[in-house]
This record gives sequence, C-alpha cells and structure tokens, in this order.
Amino acid sequence: MPAWDPITQQVLDLAQDLIRIPSVSTPPNPRYEEVARAGRYLQTYLDAHGLVTYWLDQGRTPALFAFFPGQEQPRVLWLGHFDVVNPEPDDRQFEPRIEGNHLWGRGAADMKTVVATLAVWMARRRAQGPPYPTFGALLIGNEEEGETFPVGTPHALAWLRERGPEPEFYIAGERTEETGTRPYGAVCTHSRGASRLYFEARGRRDHSGIATGRDLVAELVDAYHAAQDLAQRHFTLQAPSGWVTQVRFPYFLVGEEGLYNITPDRGVLGIEVRSIPEDDMAPFVADLEAYAQRSGLRLVAESVTDGVAVDPSNPYYQALIAALEEAWKRPVETCRKRPASSIRYAPRDRGVVWGQSGWGPHRADERHYIPSIRPYYDALEAYARRLLPRE
Repeated sequence: MPAWDPITQQVLDLAQDLIRIPSVSTPPNPRYEEVARAGRYLQTYLDAHGLVTYWLDQGRTPALFAFFPGQEQPRVLWLGHFDVVNPEPDDRQFEPRIEGNHLWGRGAADMKTVVATLAVWMARRRAQGPPYPTFGALLIGNEEEGETFPVGTPHALAWLRERGPEPEFYIAGERTEETGTRPYGAVCTHSRGASRLYFEARGRRDHSGIATGRDLVAELVDAYHAAQDLAQRHFTLQAPSGWVTQVRFPYFLVGEEGLYNITPDRGVLGIEVRSIPEDDMAPFVADLEAYAQRSGLRLVAESVTDGVAVDPSNPYYQALIAALEEAWKRPVETCRKRPASSIRYAPRDRGVVWGQSGWGPHRADERHYIPSIRPYYDALEAYARRLLPRE
C-alpha cells in the first residue's frame, strides 16, 4: 500500500469516518437521522478547528455553512454535500477500504472525499491565522434527492442572501475527472440544469364495465407525445459534440397491477429535463402548462433550473484558473459537466464545477482516486492567496 503524505492521510481518515455514516437521503430507504449525524460530524470537526459554522435544520435534512472568522459574507462559496444514495448491494459498502490508489465505499467518489479535503484545508488554513480568504462553504444533506425541500442549496442560499451581499462566484466540488485514474480534475465551465416535473391526471374509481369517465392511460400517453413534440421545438436534442439537452420520462403510473374491473382515479407521468445553458427552460414549461390546461391535466413543477455557463471575465474565475496553473505547473483543462450538481442553483453566469477524480458514483464499485487529493488541496491553498482581503 502506498505511503501517503500527512495531508492526504488526514483527508483519508476523515473521508473514511464520513463513509462509515450511512447518510442515505434517497428512496426507498432514506436514513434522515444518519444524514443529520454526518452533518453534525462535519460541524464538530470544523468547530473544533476554529471555523465559524451555521446549522440550518428547517426540513428533513440539514445544511451547514462554514466560514473563516470575519468572512461570513464571502465572495466565493464552495458547494458540497454529505448525503449519499442507497448502498449497492448492501451496507457493506459503508465499510471503507483502501486498495492501491483507490478509496472504496459509498460516497467515496460522490462526494465525501472531496468534502473531507475541503474540511481539512479549511481547518489547516484557519490554524495559519489571519488574514483569511474571502471563501466559505455550504454543505447540504439532500443533494441526491434533488434539493427540492428544505434545506437544499436554493433554500440555504436564500438564507445567506438575507444576511448580506450574495457571493460573486461559486464552485461545486463534484468530481470532474470521471475515469478514476488521473490526479487532476478539470474545471467545468458549463453545466446542465436538472428540472423535474410531472403531469397528473384525475378520474373516478368506477366499475370498468359501466364507467364513462376519461381513460387516464390515454390522457397521459397523449401528454407524453405532446411533451416530446415541445422538447423538439424548444431544445437542442442532437449535436455532433454530444452537448445536448436530455429529456426523459422516468415514471408512468396508472392503476394497480392485476386490478381490471375498477378504473383508476389518478395517474402521473414524470418528466426530467437536463438542459444545457444554451436552452431556456421557461418557454418549455409555459407550453407544458398551456397543454395541461387545455387537456384537463395538472402540471406540477417540482424543480426547474437552467444550465450554468460561467462568465469568463469573472475575476474570481480567472483567479481560480491562475491558481491551478500555479499549483499544478500545467495547463488547466476545462470541460462541460453532464450530470447535474448543486451549481445549477447558482446565478447562471457565476459558477463552475471543479473536483477530484473518482469512478462509479451510485454503483457497487464506487471508488475515489487518492492521488487526486493533494493536487486539489494545493490548488485551494494557491487560490486562497488570491482571495485575501485587500488593504
């Protein structure tokens, strides 16, 4: 087994502690108490090292802000999460193990190792003393469930805005090297949004032999085709580069299996849109709503977010690129992020995704590439020097 440098080892120790906490936020078996326990574990760690923390607990899962003293209104905010999806195949995935260059376990790649890196860096930077960088972190417990209920990123950012000026730049720490074999994560300047909606059809339970009400299956099949036609009209669904908006229908539920002689009283059709920044969600949603009203359906928009593309002239983005080049002594790769992240809740031109290297998020073979930890830590150090308060 490789011998890791002291900083990497600190990160590995903290990451393994977090992996052992089964902080599952997703159906069918969410463990909300464990999600809260993971958040409290991080808060205790940060408090013990002198960071300023705020605990938000207005919903099923909490959120945690962490700031340097005197920097409670930072210009740069780092976004992460400490929840995970259900283990595969069972709870043995919450028993972390290191094999060669990889840390295995649920949440190792998505994204407890990167969160641990951020926490260790903030603790060590706090120990160096002032002046402190204008940099803070938001860690949430419901990213995997979609952040549609408090306290997800949109709710936490609203709380932060009530206290003062909004940050001018956001970094989501999700992995940006997807093979789990390279030490440097690219900076994703473009990220897709993630919108979740559904059509609801209502009928009446009746004897199928005499019923005269609407056929809910037919109503929702028609809605499916209408949504496909509208997507063709509004979105970039094909492109040689593969950078496209993705429209899927993840569920279609009407009636009960094996029950033939009673008509259903409710049916739903789910719609998921992962939109590129070049495509606007608002006209699509408006046309879906108009179709629903004409057809006697109800459209429920659980979450609608557009894609994000950073303004390349943003000085905090430029400082990040300069810091990475300084720390890594190599050109910085940029990318476009297809899986959605919390960055979709940031202002559309102020955010990037920049993380480490991992493989198999949500899979049984999930693992994190350990040699990507120290380059990320070093880059945070270089970036912090550019974020010190000016005289």
